[in-house]
Amino acid sequence: MSEDSYQEFEKEVKMIQNIGQVKSLLHWDQQVMMPEEGIKARSKQNSALAKIYHQKITANKLGELIEETGLAELNEAEQANVREVEREHTRAKKVPEEIEEKISEKQSTTVSKWEKARKEQDFSVVASELEELVELKREYAEAINPDEEPYKVLFSDYEPYIKYETMERILERLGTELTNLVGRIKDSEDIQEKVFQGDFPEDKQMELSRNIVEEMDYDWDRGRLDVSEHPFTLGNQFDCRITTRFDEENLAEGLGATVHEAGHALYELGLRKDLYGLPSGSSRDLSVHESQSRMWENHVLKSRDFLNYLLQELEEKFPEQFSDVSAEDCYRSINRVDPENLIRIKADEVTYHLHIIIRFELEKDLINGDLEVEDLPEKWNEKYEEYLGIRPENDSEGVMQDIHWYQGSFGYFTTYSLGSVLAAQIYRSADQEIHDLGQKISSGELKPLRNWLKQEIHEKGCIYRTEKLVEKATGEKPTADYFLEYIKSKYGELYDLQ
Repeated sequence: MSEDSYQEFEKEVKMIQNIGQVKSLLHWDQQVMMPEEGIKARSKQNSALAKIYHQKITANKLGELIEETGLAELNEAEQANVREVEREHTRAKKVPEEIEEKISEKQSTTVSKWEKARKEQDFSVVASELEELVELKREYAEAINPDEEPYKVLFSDYEPYIKYETMERILERLGTELTNLVGRIKDSEDIQEKVFQGDFPEDKQMELSRNIVEEMDYDWDRGRLDVSEHPFTLGNQFDCRITTRFDEENLAEGLGATVHEAGHALYELGLRKDLYGLPSGSSRDLSVHESQSRMWENHVLKSRDFLNYLLQELEEKFPEQFSDVSAEDCYRSINRVDPENLIRIKADEVTYHLHIIIRFELEKDLINGDLEVEDLPEKWNEKYEEYLGIRPENDSEGVMQDIHWYQGSFGYFTTYSLGSVLAAQIYRSADQEIHDLGQKISSGELKPLRNWLKQEIHEKGCIYRTEKLVEKATGEKPTADYFLEYIKSKYGELYDLQ
């Protein structure tokens, strides 16, 4: 590839990426700002953008530029750009344009129906929309690889560089070992401290959330924090926006959601600005992304070190709840295992992965045609009875609690568990390399960790595949060993397990 040809390749790629960024902003607007009736136009707008994006990513011109590539003449980042775009181009070219249009339009209308259904606690309100979306995703998967199990095809949309079989083995190991740990915790004395339950006005929670993400080095000139039905993060290194949600009776929920999303945002804001619009300046796939959010949420927010620092601010914001509370009380309370909790985003670190396994098993059967949409609520309730011994009282706290399926994100959930596994491995390396990291966090110094992650993970973009990226940062390929070591040690000590 001549220098001129490569420059033309980059120009095309940046155009495609910018179209995708605009589509993301429309999604943010729909969840945060858009008036209810706007959905009638928004679904058409999303469909139009999906059509344009698909035309550009599958264009013969882009394919010709890829074919002209002489990888040996390119540097490491440029080679990664070609590799990642070629993968997406080849994959997208197999999918008919009309399927992409239909999926995009159906995603908008299904999310809108999901919001209504949740409020009314009535799955039937959204069932037909979801059924159509599931069928479209099956068609999409079949177009890409008719000889492969449909769910496996969708999984690789979110994690192309961790093998499906590897993911299955990790989930199986987590399921076995964490179920055993939950059983031992159930047999031990419960943690009585519940200091994060009480009366916490939303405006004060927002003030506290803004202060924490600022301490995490979130850049307000390149972001904002809003409230949405389901917390999410969207953006890039110049504009990355967070949403959260609050429960005025449970402070921990809002704190966890905000810090989790801020972890995602720091990743995006840590990408190299000079590579914007290219894979080398874009975040790696969902497992790595979730490692960043889960790390800040679990290894920092829920640590003794950070809670020791945060307690003073909690006392100032909520004196009635925290004036006679110790940092140890906060630590025990925020890490309490609650096997009777039905809501994934409220789950503790131990039972959380059982929530993920339930979703994995259900969505796999749903996409592969072994489960009908109309049977999904009852099957969901049966799985919760099987894994956690509880049943939802209604579908809003059951099958409709997450937005993912209703926006067409089938194959996504497993990346939360993969992300938790990677988070433990990456944090261990950061702790070894940053002098007195725990003491720094206890003093409210979060920038050293943020800067280490920026250097070792964020600035690498998509230059390396997932395994190589993790290995370069930690010295080892991805392994569940460190997560299981961490979780058993932490909760063994909390619950005095022998």
